[in-house]
Amino acid sequence: MMLCSYNCGQKALYILKNGKSCCSKNVASCPTIRKKISLKNKGKSKTEECKKKISQSKKGKAAWNKGDNSYLTAEMRKNMGAKNKNKIPWNKNQKDIYSNKTIKAFSDAAKNRTGKNSSNWKGGYYTQNIPLYDKYAIQIYYAETCRRNLYDKNILDVKCTYCGKWFTPSIQQVYERIRALNGNQGGEQRLYCSNKCKMECPIYQQKKFPKGFKPSSSREVQPELRQMRFKIDNYTCQKCNKHQDELDIGLHCHHIEGIRWEPLESTDIDKVITLCKKCHIEVHKKEGCKYHEMKCKE
Repeated sequence: MMLCSYNCGQKALYILKNGKSCCSKNVASCPTIRKKISLKNKGKSKTEECKKKISQSKKGKAAWNKGDNSYLTAEMRKNMGAKNKNKIPWNKNQKDIYSNKTIKAFSDAAKNRTGKNSSNWKGGYYTQNIPLYDKYAIQIYYAETCRRNLYDKNILDVKCTYCGKWFTPSIQQVYERIRALNGNQGGEQRLYCSNKCKMECPIYQQKKFPKGFKPSSSREVQPELRQMRFKIDNYTCQKCNKHQDELDIGLHCHHIEGIRWEPLESTDIDKVITLCKKCHIEVHKKEGCKYHEMKCKE
């Protein structure tokens, strides 16, 4: 649950123009801000001289709660009643005034005011949960690789933390990442193109060591090497020939030769290959490629 950025302890329901989340549509309605304003104005009151000037300026005028017609005389009211005698009151059934054709025309016009015909339409980016490059790139460029979308220059694209693929994140993803970079959110809130990449990423939800870390056998591939290999193999498993979009599981970068035997060649891009998680497990079941066979022997 996302909390209000103004530390009132309530759930955030709106995102304001300044990028902060708030429990109210108007920041002045937030309990914390209301309290600050009341403390600021505490002790301030009008002087006696000021009060006299205000009372003299309003002398002879009708009170604000007497209505707009308080100045009318009885004769004036009588003339107004005779003038409006034949008019239909505004609060009566308006369907009696208009024909069925007119009512249908009004209802059709109301339906057409949605989407591009709406007065609030701004390209549909916000309603489709698409982040704008000009608004968000300047806030995350120092931590994320950003670019303009190839088909629409207004849209923000970033690289997936795990596979390095360009994708368009949601506004909420970018917003959570900005909060994490500013120290207002727990964790790093990295950007992933899919849940598959998120679950396979060795640093996702890890504080100290990568997932499955064992001092004697862990052989995690460098992130840059993994992303370059995925791009060369077109994000396709080289054993089952299935693309990343066809798989329900993530992709792995597999060392063809044990890096324990040739540690200097562990970063050679020709010594690794792209495999899906299932195929990667099967490969390591073969003789000579089992995990226990690759351990450093004392």
